[in-house]
Amino acid sequence: MKIFWPKNVNIDDALCNLNSQKLSKPFAEEIIAFTQSLSKRFVRMRYMPEVVALGYWLRKSNIKQMQAEFENATEGKVVRGRGTAFHIAPSNVDTIFVYSWMLSLLAGNRNIIRISSKTEINELLQVILEELPNFKSVAEQIIICTYGHDENATEVLSLACHTRVIWGGDETVKAIRNIPLAPIANELAFPDRFSLAILNSEKVKLLDDEALDALLEQFYNDVFWFDQMACSSPRLVVWIGEKIESFWTAFELKIQIKQHELLAATQVLKYSTSLQLAAESYVEKVAPITYFSRIKLNDVPANVREQHCGGGLFFEYEVENLIDLEQTIIDKDQTIAYFGFEKPELVELVDSISTRGIDRIVPIGQALNFDGVWDGQSFLTSFTREVIIL
Repeated sequence: MKIFWPKNVNIDDALCNLNSQKLSKPFAEEIIAFTQSLSKRFVRMRYMPEVVALGYWLRKSNIKQMQAEFENATEGKVVRGRGTAFHIAPSNVDTIFVYSWMLSLLAGNRNIIRISSKTEINELLQVILEELPNFKSVAEQIIICTYGHDENATEVLSLACHTRVIWGGDETVKAIRNIPLAPIANELAFPDRFSLAILNSEKVKLLDDEALDALLEQFYNDVFWFDQMACSSPRLVVWIGEKIESFWTAFELKIQIKQHELLAATQVLKYSTSLQLAAESYVEKVAPITYFSRIKLNDVPANVREQHCGGGLFFEYEVENLIDLEQTIIDKDQTIAYFGFEKPELVELVDSISTRGIDRIVPIGQALNFDGVWDGQSFLTSFTREVIIL
């Protein structure tokens, strides 16, 4: 096991020191000051837009709004952190562990973060390690480490925590759930999910060049910030009405202007995946081009989601009315990014869905925006406990 923080300490001593620390109260002043210090550093990292987005999420106005909402919801109650939270970060989205860590920290918890063994010290982590010495109470309440697939290490950390947070694929979640937790601990799991974009064809047709370019800019960000591998990145594009070919023509130009880096391995995987899908009965047409591939579907079977490879592969489907979309939604579906619909229409869609699917419906451009409620779970609620005093 490699420990990034605290420095020059073995894991046994680090755990002993961590568990001796008194919990902070929710939204303690030094914790808020720490979030602001990180925010100022992150928003300057313009070459990493996903980190800039994290920085804006941490800005003071947003943290203070979260605090006000939390205090309103818990007015008259004694609410404290659960204890120690153990965060198991994914390998495909570098920033996600910071979001759950920040919310756990704001809730008043001590924290252990296990970063993917595929992750070296990157610029995001470097900033965090540089800022920690400036905030004594925060620095004393965190362990940041990494290790390979070591069940013994995971068991030691799991038994030391009061909340375990698992970010990863279905197999990762299954494997870690076999590792025991302390009996008093709870668990939040965020497994593989699948997301889609829905566009109102008639509304897209009415867009002038400037408005269409703005929509394409937002769509590009949703898709390519994490190379379409984030659980909320749209992979299925559903046209309500007939598909608009000019949308794709303009999107190809947008990608060229953005000078998106096309990795050879991604191109090969995307092309081979397209060829494999071409043999399926539910695939009507395959259109692979340099920057992205479109797979026109005449049906959306559940297993097609497992065949998606990311990197600019789009399943494409048409329905006549928005309400018809409910027939395609399964438990695995998480986020709908939309354009051209009003809230009552979207509420009607949610009411019509008979499965567990869909936890977020956001305008195109906000698919990757993190919120204190994710996959239908409120972090601040799960990261805290209410103490009853009669």
